[in-house]
Amino acid sequence: MSSPARQRHCAAFTLLELLIAVSIFMLIAVALFSFSTETTRSWSRIIVERNRFQELLDLDRTIDGIFTHAVPFLWPDPDADLYQEVPFVVATPNSLRIAYLHRLNDLDEGAIRFVEIAIKDDALCATYSDRPFLFWEDAGDRVWTSVLARDVESVSFLYADWNDDSTGLWADRFLWQNEWETVESERVDIPLAIMMTLVWKDGRIESWLRRTMGNSYRERYGKWEPPKSL
Repeated sequence: MSSPARQRHCAAFTLLELLIAVSIFMLIAVALFSFSTETTRSWSRIIVERNRFQELLDLDRTIDGIFTHAVPFLWPDPDADLYQEVPFVVATPNSLRIAYLHRLNDLDEGAIRFVEIAIKDDALCATYSDRPFLFWEDAGDRVWTSVLARDVESVSFLYADWNDDSTGLWADRFLWQNEWETVESERVDIPLAIMMTLVWKDGRIESWLRRTMGNSYRERYGKWEPPKSL
């Protein structure tokens, strides 16, 4: 074969190799791009699930600390003609205001917190105060709010009670209320247990059920009366 023919053959062979190499490179690039895209999506889903799980953990800690330490608390009613103590508890189907025991961090703050849980601006919020009151306007500047969950659709509460008039089994005496009447019924106690159900805008639903402090099968935590002097 002449020299020009060999040169043409080598040139054609080199062009074919180039086309094959480019094709292989493109296949590898497409595969890497698809893999990286899927990895990014998977990582984004993991981050979202991690943030949701962390939100649930923080919310669970807060709810557990409030519900399991909830106690009855009486405070004078400033609107009453005669001196009258009324319970600091407002338990409705979609909000809860209650007192609970808190770790003593500062003697000026005391060991009791007063909290209201409700939805504000599509967020589940807990509004706290370390001073007793019956109306929020009486709490002064000792009020702060913590966001417990965002993008919330609704929250609902149920309150466990028992029927003292019934003599049947415990299952027959136990009942759930969507409200806890105190003023009209002159009750000074708190629910045996509280269940909160939270619905997010993305369709997630979670429920928390906690027994309140000092409530058991035979005993109920009530107002402490000092011993009479001799």
